[in-house]
Amino acid sequence: MPPAAARAQAELHDQKTKLANSYSELLNEFSSKDLRTVGNYTVGRLIGKGSFGKVYLASHKLINGSKVVLKSAKKDDANLAREIHHHRQFLHPHIARLYEVIVTESLVWLVLEWCPGDELYNHLLEHGRMEENKVQKIFTQLVGAVSYVHSKSCVHRDLKLENILLDKHGNVKLVDFGFTREYQGTTSYLQTWCGTVCYSAPEMLKGEKYAGEKVDVWSLGIILYALLCGELPFDEDDENDTKQRILKEDPKYPEHVPEGAKDLLSKLLSRRPLLRPPLADVLRHPWLQEYAPQQQEILKVLQPPPFSTEVEKATLQRMRSAGVNIDHVIENVLGQRCDPLAGWWGLLLEKEERKE
Repeated sequence: MPPAAARAQAELHDQKTKLANSYSELLNEFSSKDLRTVGNYTVGRLIGKGSFGKVYLASHKLINGSKVVLKSAKKDDANLAREIHHHRQFLHPHIARLYEVIVTESLVWLVLEWCPGDELYNHLLEHGRMEENKVQKIFTQLVGAVSYVHSKSCVHRDLKLENILLDKHGNVKLVDFGFTREYQGTTSYLQTWCGTVCYSAPEMLKGEKYAGEKVDVWSLGIILYALLCGELPFDEDDENDTKQRILKEDPKYPEHVPEGAKDLLSKLLSRRPLLRPPLADVLRHPWLQEYAPQQQEILKVLQPPPFSTEVEKATLQRMRSAGVNIDHVIENVLGQRCDPLAGWWGLLLEKEERKE
């Protein structure tokens, strides 16, 4: 065979081999049980699972160094639409960001801010009760986040240790807005029982109509007790026993609990809802004064109009230079669409802000 013909035959053989290998890789990817990509995200390790679905660590394909959490949910989850509707509106330093929502044939994926510091629940299991100063910092940040939710005429209704994460600096990030509801002022009452028994206010356990803000305040009291004592104040093996203790007993305070904290707890855990203080008053409590001014300032400062800061303008220009239609970016972000463009924008902007 002439050399030219031999080379041509060898090249043809190589092409067929590459095509066969590519086809085989594609078949393997289709049949693999390992999840590799969701939308624009490369899926990493599984970090959690429950009745709601699975949670993965992931990264955005177009942003080096980005880390997010992918949380799956079934399309028929009754609370899913409400969770997305409320969470996408919340922009606060102590509320985990919702960047994007990805809808597949069978699942809905929420792309959320990654918080490497774990849940408060796991932190307490591993380390036990916290030092007083750390409790003051964490609890004040949490009160600031819930105050912000209330300022949006919403109530959380599922405040518990498992729904409070810590970032790499040990700062609070509130999550899980599946039971969040709107309410109309202090005369608006809710009736649906939701949440977890050991965090539930007495009026909710009685099946009475309740003021949403007041049940959040009670749950904050339960969380504060747990941070200080390393255990919940009302937590029996039998749920009915837990309910009876909540309805009839006062918490028992160990000797190490500071007097200032006891005073605040007695107000938060009043069985009479009207005696529980509004969160603005909680932030004025003497025991929280080392950290409260920062949270009060965050609540007072108005968010600047979107795309008005220098870093936002520079980030838009970078996207324009990359060939992105920034009119679509602006429209989708302002419309709170939580689509791929809005997700890319949110993560890219945060990366640029970290450089400042």
